[in-house]
Amino acid sequence: MKAVRYFLIFVAVALAAALIADMTFLGTAAAFIRDGRMAYGLKVGNTPIGGMTREEASREMQRLSKTALNGKALILSLPDENQAFSFSTEEVGLSVDADAMLEAAYNIGRSGSTAQQIITVLECAFQGKEAPLAATLDEVKFHQVLQSVKQSVDRAPKDASIVFTPTGIEHQPGLTGRRLDADALSAKVKPRLLELRLPCRETLTPEETEPEIRLEDINAVNARLSSCTTYYIADTGRGDNIEIAAAALDNCIVRPGDELSFNATVGSRVASAGYAVAPVIINGKTEQDIGGGVCQVSSTLYNAILTAGLTATARTAHYYPSAYVDAGLDATVADGQIDFAFRNTLPHAVLLRSGAFDGTLTISVYGCAEDLPGVMEMESVIIGPPPTVEVYRLTYVGDQLVNREYLYTDEYDVPPPPEEEKKPTEDQARFETAPSPVPSPAPAQTTPESKPSPAAAPTTGEIASTEAQPPAGPTTPSAPTTVPKPPKR
Repeated sequence: MKAVRYFLIFVAVALAAALIADMTFLGTAAAFIRDGRMAYGLKVGNTPIGGMTREEASREMQRLSKTALNGKALILSLPDENQAFSFSTEEVGLSVDADAMLEAAYNIGRSGSTAQQIITVLECAFQGKEAPLAATLDEVKFHQVLQSVKQSVDRAPKDASIVFTPTGIEHQPGLTGRRLDADALSAKVKPRLLELRLPCRETLTPEETEPEIRLEDINAVNARLSSCTTYYIADTGRGDNIEIAAAALDNCIVRPGDELSFNATVGSRVASAGYAVAPVIINGKTEQDIGGGVCQVSSTLYNAILTAGLTATARTAHYYPSAYVDAGLDATVADGQIDFAFRNTLPHAVLLRSGAFDGTLTISVYGCAEDLPGVMEMESVIIGPPPTVEVYRLTYVGDQLVNREYLYTDEYDVPPPPEEEKKPTEDQARFETAPSPVPSPAPAQTTPESKPSPAAAPTTGEIASTEAQPPAGPTTPSAPTTVPKPPKR
């Protein structure tokens, strides 16, 4: 019983002491308020000002403002790079109003009813309290800073590429694209700047975009697989059009299984793209229209990809034989109507090199030398009028012919004599390439029944071409024979 009595006496004394202490502390805290001092336990940022006079607190506010505005306000960096961006408080438009902060701190414990003032003083004393910071940002300056960082960080992805040097072929790696979200960055750093948590440091995490062509896609390109050269008249509108279209094909990379569209790659043949008006054949007559000559580029490309072992997926012959390539080896195109396309059926990527200068157009296909079984050549054989042409792809290993692959048969029309020309109906109207000389109509010859099954049979025949051609070569003999190739220059 004595132990219980002593314990109760101890508890009563402790409670009385605590009450006296609280009353004393409350009285002391209230005295601070009455004396014009800051509430006990009050801070501004990390600076304690509890119990200070207004003048003392004012000096602290001025010191705090000066310290905050003297150093760097914002430091941004990119991961795994030495590049960093740092800005002063003036550059980001950060400012501090020391008088406003002092006024806000002084009013803590002095506003509201007497009961509210007592509660605020007790909370401040026992739990601590931070007075609001009077920091502001100039939104225009802050936006300009973030946009300048974005412009420095953002970049488009860059494809890996192949460079030809005097010593051989070099492979250049690509570059990952980056895009910085300036709005998200603002949401992260702006609150810290306004809270004067300086310098505000942030690691940038831009969204990355991988290049379409990577180094591993082109590492196997080590040799020229094929090349085709045709000729044109330079310093003409037609010649200019050929040069523009050829340049658009240069350095195109086609990965295994991918398809290249001539129209999509070269683009629309319009004046804004630099194309000129040149002679074209409209309804059998030579007229002037934009883009004449581009079919020579698609036909030269067609010959190059055939002898590189690639496969045409969209090809249409002209209505009449062309002058710049053998019959059966032409490929017409027309803006928005007729396309030429091929697929890379080889194990590795191929690269196109294409250029036209001073009347010579050359398109080459580069790839992995091990992808071809030998050297490939094309053969077109006239098997009958008007003419009808069979096309073969020949493969040689050394001097030995190891394969003669039948591809398809083209049937061309013979243009009517000028005096017999009749005005076509609207449904019959075509845009045709100017014909090469062809033999006069002769009795039709039948195709041999033993003709091999076609390995590939692209569409041929009655289509439109929007160009007149350079003068044709010698007249083709009427008997079945191999079409003579243009002389080498």
